[in-house]
Amino acid sequence: MVRALARGAPIDWIVMRNRLGHSEAHNKREVGEALDELARRIGFRVTPGFGERVIFRELFLSGLTLFDLGGSVGGPPLAMSHVAGRQEARTLIDAILAGPPLKSTARAAS
Repeated sequence: MVRALARGAPIDWIVMRNRLGHSEAHNKREVGEALDELARRIGFRVTPGFGERVIFRELFLSGLTLFDLGGSVGGPPLAMSHVAGRQEARTLIDAILAGPPLKSTARAAS
């Protein structure tokens, strides 16, 4: 907060849901709708979250990520869940790198 005040720019908050189950549930949908509404009112960005994947827990214990698999580290060949997990991570990275929307764009969308 102090840095944001010092440089005069607002903080670009990104909210992401973590460990989402793969089944469609009423609660999951309602929480998503509530987050979208809060994002509109408060001014943060919502990005898709990571699914519940065993591979995330397994790699964490070794200090690795999905980006470490299939390269020089070796290990088993990538399964479809590994590829999907990599895509989830890329989506988050893309959201961070995209930066906040321009003020004129945000007002036009309201």
